Amino acid sequence: MNRFHHLLIGSLVSLAACGGTNGDDGSDVDTSNHDPRCVAACPETMPVDPNVGAVCDSASRGQCLDECEARIAGEPTICQSCLLENADFGPDGEGGVESVACDNTSCTIMSSFGTCSYPPDDQAAQLACEKKLDPHRVVACTVRFQSTTKCATVCP
Repeated sequence: MNRFHHLLIGSLVSLAACGGTNGDDGSDVDTSNHDPRCVAACPETMPVDPNVGAVCDSASRGQCLDECEARIAGEPTICQSCLLENADFGPDGEGGVESVACDNTSCTIMSSFGTCSYPPDDQAAQLACEKKLDPHRVVACTVRFQSTTKCATVCP
């Protein structure tokens, strides 16, 4: 797999993180009264293409923010920062691209929605495959925090 396709997979994984601008996609969550570190741990992201990828719903983002706030409440600043390191908020197993394989004549994308092939240099065909195999959808998401034992040296 060449560098371009590694970037493609990375981009699609990033798109799945959460956010968007249409409907119940986390964009209407009021973050003004939340700790900025929790806002960063529970992001709303804008998809590169509004027709591709899973985005988190507002309820999930709100729950993520609440869980984050509860996790760091009353802890010293250095402990709070440690508790939020490596936080991962996004869809769990909600389809998306699983692999991309290319040779000189064809690229094939595989996902839980099927398989699609396109010529390596045809961006329009590639986008059509991505729309077919990783359609835009609003989903429930969860947040994963690292184990509190990793912060034992900085948390009381």
